[in-house]
Amino acid sequence: MFSTIFIHEIKTWFKKPLFYVFAAIFLILGMLVMAIPAGFFDGDNATTTSNSFINSPFEILKSISIISIFCYLMIPTFVGSTIYRDFKNNMHNVLYSYPIKKWEYLLAKYCAGISIYLILIFLVVVGLMIGGYLPGTNPELLGPFKLWNYVQPFLIVVVPNVIFYSAIVFAIIVFTRNMNVGFMSILTLIIVQLIVTSYVDQVEDPFWLALADPLGIVATGQTTKYWTPIEQSFRMLPFEDMILWNRVLWAGISILILGLVIARFNFAQNAATLFKSKKSKKVTKENTSGISKIILPTVSTDFSLKGQLSTLWLLIKSDTKYIIYGWPFIIIAFLAIVLTFVMMFNSGLIFSTPLLPKTWVMLGIPSTYVLLFSFLLIFLYSGFLIDRSNSAHIKQIVDVTPTKSWLFLVSNIGALVLMLAVLQVILIICGVATQSLLSFHDYQIDLYLFQAFFLNIWKYIPWILMSLLVHTLIKNKWLGLAVLVILGVAIPTVTGAIGIDQAIFDFNSVGEPSPSDFNGYGDALAPYYTYRVYWILFGIVLLCIALLFYRRGMSTDVAGRIAFAKARLSKSIITIASISLLGFIGLGGYIWKINNYDNERLTGKEQEERRVNYEKDLGQYLNIAQPRLVAVNTFMDIFPETKDFKAGATYTLINQTMVAIDTLHVNVTDYPVEFTLDRATEVVYDNEDYQYRMYQFNEALQPGDTLIMKFTMHNEENRFMDNKSPIASNGTFLNNSMYPSIGYNDAYELRNVKLREKYDLPPKDRLPAATSPGATDNNYIGGNSDWIDFEATVSTSPDQIAIAPGYLIKEWEENGQKYFHYKMDSKMLNFYSFLSGRYEVVKEVHNGVNLEIYHHPDHTYNLDRMMKGLKEGLDYYNENFTPYQHRQARIIEFPKGYGSFAQAFANTIPFSEGVGFIADVDDTDKDAVDYPLAITAHELAHQWWAHQVIGANAKGATLLSESMSEYSCLKVLEKVYGKNQMRKFLKDALDGYLSGRTGESIKENPLMYNENQQYIHYQKGSLVLYAMSDYIGEKKFNGVIKRFAEKYQFKSAPYPTAIEFVEDIKLVTPDSLQYVIKDMFETITLYDNEITDATYTKINEDEYLVNIKSLVSKYRSDKRGEKSYASVAGDSLNFTPKGKKKAISSLPLADYIEIGIFGEENEETGEEEVLFLKKLKFTDIENNQSILVTKKPVEVGIDPYNKLIDRGTNDNRKKVTESDSKKKEE
Repeated sequence: MFSTIFIHEIKTWFKKPLFYVFAAIFLILGMLVMAIPAGFFDGDNATTTSNSFINSPFEILKSISIISIFCYLMIPTFVGSTIYRDFKNNMHNVLYSYPIKKWEYLLAKYCAGISIYLILIFLVVVGLMIGGYLPGTNPELLGPFKLWNYVQPFLIVVVPNVIFYSAIVFAIIVFTRNMNVGFMSILTLIIVQLIVTSYVDQVEDPFWLALADPLGIVATGQTTKYWTPIEQSFRMLPFEDMILWNRVLWAGISILILGLVIARFNFAQNAATLFKSKKSKKVTKENTSGISKIILPTVSTDFSLKGQLSTLWLLIKSDTKYIIYGWPFIIIAFLAIVLTFVMMFNSGLIFSTPLLPKTWVMLGIPSTYVLLFSFLLIFLYSGFLIDRSNSAHIKQIVDVTPTKSWLFLVSNIGALVLMLAVLQVILIICGVATQSLLSFHDYQIDLYLFQAFFLNIWKYIPWILMSLLVHTLIKNKWLGLAVLVILGVAIPTVTGAIGIDQAIFDFNSVGEPSPSDFNGYGDALAPYYTYRVYWILFGIVLLCIALLFYRRGMSTDVAGRIAFAKARLSKSIITIASISLLGFIGLGGYIWKINNYDNERLTGKEQEERRVNYEKDLGQYLNIAQPRLVAVNTFMDIFPETKDFKAGATYTLINQTMVAIDTLHVNVTDYPVEFTLDRATEVVYDNEDYQYRMYQFNEALQPGDTLIMKFTMHNEENRFMDNKSPIASNGTFLNNSMYPSIGYNDAYELRNVKLREKYDLPPKDRLPAATSPGATDNNYIGGNSDWIDFEATVSTSPDQIAIAPGYLIKEWEENGQKYFHYKMDSKMLNFYSFLSGRYEVVKEVHNGVNLEIYHHPDHTYNLDRMMKGLKEGLDYYNENFTPYQHRQARIIEFPKGYGSFAQAFANTIPFSEGVGFIADVDDTDKDAVDYPLAITAHELAHQWWAHQVIGANAKGATLLSESMSEYSCLKVLEKVYGKNQMRKFLKDALDGYLSGRTGESIKENPLMYNENQQYIHYQKGSLVLYAMSDYIGEKKFNGVIKRFAEKYQFKSAPYPTAIEFVEDIKLVTPDSLQYVIKDMFETITLYDNEITDATYTKINEDEYLVNIKSLVSKYRSDKRGEKSYASVAGDSLNFTPKGKKKAISSLPLADYIEIGIFGEENEETGEEEVLFLKKLKFTDIENNQSILVTKKPVEVGIDPYNKLIDRGTNDNRKKVTESDSKKKEE
C-alpha cells in the first residue's frame, strides 16, 4: 500500500501545472544566481571579477544556502498539501475506512511530498550548473566543471534541511489540518534561525550554537569562516566536526518527529492532537417550542458616496480585525518583538560593546528584520484578503452583493496599512521599553512617530498595490506568495546585475533617510518623498489593473476574466489610471533629467573605460617633473543656512628638481574653479572627463624657482533634489581632497589584475616596491608635496564654530559670518580639514598641552573616556617615542552622514557621532572594549605615525602609520586595563585579519609589503607589533621605534620604508628569535596550535603538577592562501596522532611559544589568576610538558593571549582535570 499511495501522489503532482510553474521558477532562479557573478549581465556594467572560482563547492554552498531559505517557504505548498488535500476535499472520511496501515499512509504521503520538493529544489542546482555556461559569461571566473561540486552541498545542506522542515510542516498539518499554520511554522523556524545566528560573533566557542541551528548555516559558516581564496576555489566541504554533528542531530530530530506523528495519528474524522483531550459531557437540548413569528428589519439602501465610504470603513475594520486577530499576524508580530529586543539589546556592537540606545539607534538596528517581517505580512495577507470570501465558502454570496469591487480592494489596502501601523506601534513600544530597561530616558517620541508614520509606512504602499495585483491575477495564494517573494528578491538583484542603477527603473527603490542628532534628516527627505510619490503613482496604475481583473463571478478562465476586464473598463478607471500614469511618467522624466542631463552619470562600464583611457592617455606623465607644494594659505566660507561654500587658496610651489619644468599638470575639481598663476602660461590640454589640465609656461620654471598658484571655487546652485554641495546645516566636515592637486594621479588607475589584462594594460601592483626607482620620492598621503606651511581662514554662521588645523590667531564677525583664522606654527602634511558646527567644548590642560573636545551638546556620555585617551596617549607616546609636536590636541565631532570613523589631521581629530560619542561601555563586562578610549588613542598616535614619520608611497607604507598607531593604542589600553584584558583585543585583531584575508580581491602580501590592505595593516599589524614587543621586550622594542622616529621625523625624500624599519628590529633581536621577524613581517605564516590534554596531580597543599599535551605546527601561505609546509631547503615535520589517519605537517620548528596555567577568577574583577606564563621552546609537533604551580589550576593554554596568528584558537585552551592515577589513590 505504501508504494500505491506514493506513486499516486507523485503522478498527481506531475499532472498539476503548479509543479511545472515552480520547476521553471526554481530553474531560472538557479541560472540567474550563477549567471550574475559569471558576468552574463556585464554589458554596461563594470566587469565582474572574482579571486575564487564561482563554481567551487564553497561558492555553490553560499548560493544554495541563500536560495534555499526562500525556497523553504514553499514546503507547505508541496509537502503539506499531500496530506492536506485529503482533508480539504473531505476524502479522508473515505480513505480512513480502508484497511490501510497508518505508517504506510503517512510515510507514503511524506516521502512523496519531499520527493517532489527535492526534485524542484534540485532544479536550482541544475540552474546553477547551466547559469555559469550561458553565452556571454566569463570562462575565466569558472573552474573545471565537477558534478560533485554541485551535488555535495545539496546533499549535506539542502536534503537534511528539507527532511527536517518537511517533518515539522507535515506533523503540524496532520494534527491541525490547517495549511496556514504549516506555513507559519516554517516562517517561525527561519526567524528563530536568524535569532540564533545573530549571536554567533558574540560567543567564543560557537560549537553549541552551531548544533542549535537547524539550517546548518552556523556550522558551515564556522567551518569555512577563514577559508582563503584558494580554499574557496578548490576545497570540498568537510563532512566532519560541527557539520557532521549538526546534520546527525537534526536528522535524528526529524525521525523523532515522524515517529511521534505516526504514534499519535489515528484514522479519525476529527483532527488528532499531540495531547490527550478531555471527554466533554454529553448535553441534550430539547426544542419543544412552537413556531415563533420573526419580524425582520426594514432594509434601506444607500448608494451615495457617503454610503459607500461608510461601507468602506466597515470593510476596513472587518479586514483589519481579520488580520490582527489572525494567528499568522500574532506569531509574526511576536517573533518580530523577540528579534527586535535581541537586536536592540545588542545594538551596533563594536568590539563587543553596544551603542547607547538613542532613538535613532533603536530605529536603525532592527530595520532589516522589520522590513522582512513587513513584506512577509503584506505578501501573505494580501493573498488572504483577496481569497477571504472563497476560503470562508461565501464567495458567491459576496459576489452578488451590490458592493462595488473597488471598495473591496481599497478596504484591503486600508487594512494592510493599519496592519503596518500596528506593527510600527509595536516596534515603538519595543524601542521605548528597551531604552527604559537600559535606564536611558531620552525617548524622542516625536522622532519615533515621524519615522514610523511619515517614512516607514509609505515605503510599503507600492508593494501593497503590487501584491494585490499579483494575488488578483494568480488564484493560488501560495503561488502568488512565491511570486512576490521572488520579485522582492529578484528585482533589486537583477536590476543591479543588468546595470540598472537608477531608482526610477528599480521598483520602489529609494534610499532610506537616517536621522542625525546634528541636522536631523538633512537633505534626504525631498528625494525620499519624491520617489515615494513616483512609485505610488505607478502602484495606482497597478491597482487599476487589479480592479479590472478582480475575481468576482463564476468565470475563472483567462478568456472570461479578460471579458470581465473589458466590461469593467469605465471612464473613472481610465481617468484615474491615465492621470497616475502621466504623473508617473512626468515625475520620472523630471528625476531622469536631474540624474542624467543636469548631472553626468556613467554606467559601471563607462567608469571602467574612463579609468582605462585616463591611464592610456595620461599615464606617460606619471613620473614627469613637477614643482612641489611647500605652502598653503586657504580660505573656506561655509554657509550652513543655504548649504553653500566658497573656497580658495594660494599654493606656493617650488621646482625642487634638477631640470626645468615647461608644463604644470593640474587635477582640477568637481566644482567650478578659476586659476591664476603668477607667470605667463597657456592652457595646452583641458579634459573635463579626466578633470585634468596642463598649463605650458612661456618661460620654463627653472630649478629653485617659485610658482604662485591661486584658485577660487564654489559649489553650483543647490536645487530641489539636486544638492551640489557637501555642506551640512550643522556639523560640516570637509577635507582638502576637494581641492586641486598637482601631477598625475595614479590612484585613479585600475588595479585588478584581470581587468588590466582585459584592457591590454601592463601588470601593476597597488603600490610600487620600496626598492623600485622613484618609490621613495613621495610620501603616501601628500601627493606632490612634502611638509608644508599652512594657514587657513574659515567662516561660518555666527552660531557655529569653524575649525581647521593650526592655532586660532584671530576671531571676528563680518557681513553676517563668523571668521576664524588658523595658522600652524610648524611644518605639516598637505592633509587638512574644515569643520563647522554648533558645539559645546570641554577643555583641559595636560602637561602643557591644551586638550579640547568639540561635541554635540547632548553627547556628553563618553567625554571622560576620550579625554583619558588623550592624556594616557600623550603620556605613553611622549615617554616612549618622541615629543608631541603641538601645543594642543582637539577632537571634533561630526554627523554620521559623513561616515562612522575618526581621522587624524595635524592637532585635529574629526570623530563621527556614530562611534565613540554614544558607546555604551560597561566596565564590569570583561568582554567589552572601551573603544572611545581606544579610537582616541589610535588617532592621537597618528600625530607621531604619519604626522611626524610618514612612509614612502611604496609597499609597506601603512606599516609605518596604521600598524604603528594600532600598536601604540594597544599599549595604552594595556597600561589602562592591564595585560589580562589584552586577550580580548588581540583576539578581535586576529579574527579581523583572518576574516579579511578570505575576501582578498587581488593578492595577500606579507605585512612589510602590504599594499594599503586594511585587514593587514590594522589587524595583522597590531597583532604582529604587539607580539614582537612581547618577544624582545617592550623597552627594547620601543627603543627601536624611538630611534626610527628620531631618524625620520619630519623627513622628506627619500622617505622611509617598512624594510628599513624591519632591519632596525633585526639589529636588536637575538638569533634565536630572528625566525619571528621572518614569520611575522616577511612572510605569511600561520600556526595551528592545540592543547590535546591537561591534567594535574596534587603534590601537597601548595604544589600541583600540571601535565600538558599539545600539538604545534605552522605553515607558510602564498598570495592566494596556498599552504606550504616545507622550508626553503625542503625540510618539514610530519606526525600522525594516535588513532587518526591524517598526518599533521609543519615547517621545521624551533619556536618559542607561550604556555599559560590559570587559576580561579577574581570574584570582584573577573580576571583569571595567572599561575604560570612563560615561553617554552618547541621543536616537535607533539609535545608534553610537566609544570609545577602553587595553586590549584583551572585552565591551561598554548599561546593563551592570541599573540600568534592561529586559524583555530578555540582549541588553544583547555580546562584542567585531575589525573586518573591520583583519583585511584584516593
